[in-house]
Amino acid sequence: MLARAFPVAAVALLVACASGGPAPGDPSTAAAGAGGVLFRYGVPTPPTATYEIADTMTMIITTPDMEMDMAMANASTVTLTHSADPDGAGISVSGTVSDYSSSMSSSAFGNVTAGEPTVSGELEFVLGPLGDVEMVSTPEVSQADGMPVIPYLLNTDVLFPRFPEHPLRVGDTWADTVTSSADLDDAAAGLTGTVTGTAITAYTLVGDTVVDGRTYQKITLSGFSEGETTAEDPGGDPAAGDDITTSTLEGFFLWDADRGLVAFGELMRTSEGSMMAMGAPSTMTGAGPSRVRLVN
Repeated sequence: MLARAFPVAAVALLVACASGGPAPGDPSTAAAGAGGVLFRYGVPTPPTATYEIADTMTMIITTPDMEMDMAMANASTVTLTHSADPDGAGISVSGTVSDYSSSMSSSAFGNVTAGEPTVSGELEFVLGPLGDVEMVSTPEVSQADGMPVIPYLLNTDVLFPRFPEHPLRVGDTWADTVTSSADLDDAAAGLTGTVTGTAITAYTLVGDTVVDGRTYQKITLSGFSEGETTAEDPGGDPAAGDDITTSTLEGFFLWDADRGLVAFGELMRTSEGSMMAMGAPSTMTGAGPSRVRLVN
């Protein structure tokens, strides 16, 4: 039954660790000089951007009777197409997910996924000018062999840093709070429920940095987040219960001022939390990076 708790723990960690240019239609920005500059998201030129995204998390789960490690990883290529939202609320973004891979393994149970997962359905969301994201739809992940998979969750934290309403100068810091919520529907584990998270993040505008001959604006961040998974099992499986996970975040972004997009982002997460495994309270700790790279 411990294996049935794996997907719940994975979702709790991923959500707890989850969530710049000018006005819409003109994503160019000036250097953040003495007068400062407003960072705003708009429709980039060209309006389509392709990212490679990878997340890795290594966990240690401790029960009253044993301790074991678990490794989770997923990677994908996401192509996002931006357009002006007809309601004027921000930017409408539609995406396609390709080359998706997901793995989850442990020293005690081996690899608990097998085969290649299938991603179906649309990725759609509305991106606000300051970086807030309102999800409309997310793709579903399934596997023909019925083995559990990590649900597809777009890591908006590493794609869209949040910006304040006022202009920024080099050395300025600002803070932001993001809440998230998702339904847990794990047919393979027979569990349903909800996953919620809150993240408080502090940002600092470091200034210009040059990578491969191109100038980007570097933004660092540090933060704290908490996620909770409430799982229910109609069959009364003791794997169900409430999981609470807290995490810290440290990382940076490279902002492409010409396109008004993140060109590279990296977050290092450390997490700890509690869960129910085989009817007994257990603890878990985890750490790992999340990275995105703009490829075109």
